[in-house]
Amino acid sequence: MSFSPQDTDFIRRHVMRSISSNRAPGMHFAGYFLGFTPRRYEKDGVEFTVAAEPHCTNADGIVHRAAMLFSADMALAAANRVHIDPNVRTATLMLRVEFTGEPARGTLEISGRGSGFSPRTALPESVAAGRIQCGGREVMRMSGAWVSPPAPKGMTMYGLPWEGGPDGAQLPLLKKSELDAAEKDVVRRVEKALRVAQHGDLLTSLWNPVVKRTPNGALGRLPVGMHVGNRVGHVQGGLSINTALVTAEAAVPEHPILTGASAWYISPGQGKVVTARSTILQSGRNIAVVRTELFNAGRKLVLEVVSNHAVAAPHTNLP
Repeated sequence: MSFSPQDTDFIRRHVMRSISSNRAPGMHFAGYFLGFTPRRYEKDGVEFTVAAEPHCTNADGIVHRAAMLFSADMALAAANRVHIDPNVRTATLMLRVEFTGEPARGTLEISGRGSGFSPRTALPESVAAGRIQCGGREVMRMSGAWVSPPAPKGMTMYGLPWEGGPDGAQLPLLKKSELDAAEKDVVRRVEKALRVAQHGDLLTSLWNPVVKRTPNGALGRLPVGMHVGNRVGHVQGGLSINTALVTAEAAVPEHPILTGASAWYISPGQGKVVTARSTILQSGRNIAVVRTELFNAGRKLVLEVVSNHAVAAPHTNLP
């Protein structure tokens, strides 16, 4: 099953709207494309939603895990950012995610609360925790730590739309003839995903790495571009850990249930491609543990992830 003509039209219109919105400083293409929408933004907690629409769900209406990981990183960052000037940069230092096993069927309801940035360290850190629900069912728990590093040299930072920054949704809709090279690349990638996506699952083709098994684990490869970039052009934090986890799953296919993972962010994901290398640390009767490293070109370490994988209980139907 591929996409219906109606869904294809929706996705193409949505891509052009997101590319047009991306020309405003602040939010990035991926955030506009996913439809990451604020519902509450206060110091005692933040709430966002992501609608279950054709661009982010499979044929069963289940929201893609990459969208959940993207949302987890964004929401926890927001829960920390609410305590500081909106025109500064923040970066993920560590992220922990746990999956409850409930399918993400329906609108994602993402919430989080941050501690505020501590003055104890030279580069102040803030921690946050939150969860994602669908229809009142908890599907994921997450926590992590953020820092506020300087912006890249020569780059001016702007607040996100819910922080009072520019709202790209108000910009005019571009025509295809007006797109620049990076924007045309996004359109090409989406069109390819529309052709090859299985079961109407666009994000597997657009946001997941290409993986292959190895004797000791698995390798993954993710092209870098505007389609996966954050506000400074690096691979968005949630999509970085998604790359690692997809590769880790390929290493232990006999343990098909991903139950949780911890990720440490070492350096920005940048360049033309990032690669993942998964190594099996333990593969037992019921549990597997996998270490995954994410690298830039030149083998500079970007991300280190340790993930837990399990075998389904007898008579369990996986979502």
